[in-house]
Amino acid sequence: MNKKILVVDDDLFLLGSLELLLSDEGYIVSLVDKSSLIKDSLVAFNPDLIIMDICLDDADGREICDKIKNSWLTAQIPIILMTALSHKKISELDCLADAIIGKPCNYDTLLKTISDLIK
Repeated sequence: MNKKILVVDDDLFLLGSLELLLSDEGYIVSLVDKSSLIKDSLVAFNPDLIIMDICLDDADGREICDKIKNSWLTAQIPIILMTALSHKKISELDCLADAIIGKPCNYDTLLKTISDLIK
């Protein structure tokens, strides 16, 4: 069975790039470009993993991540946060994400992280 990945980012170019990359790897991908659509997408798509930008259109991905992780319905879904912050700043972030990856990301690193989180 193919694993499902929900990708959340307001950068349409990055969404398209990740969709191509992940689809080529055999994942089923759903894209969300507005933070207001995340909740409905979680219910409708039921992802095995979420990749989400920290800086979204009108929300903070860390806060959304923590809400997802604090709900018994979705706490088991691994979340990878992506950010353009420096590596030093990334190490200082406090949230419940399973992984945080810098942007621009190395696709090999991203794919390895995904594989490790949804074995």
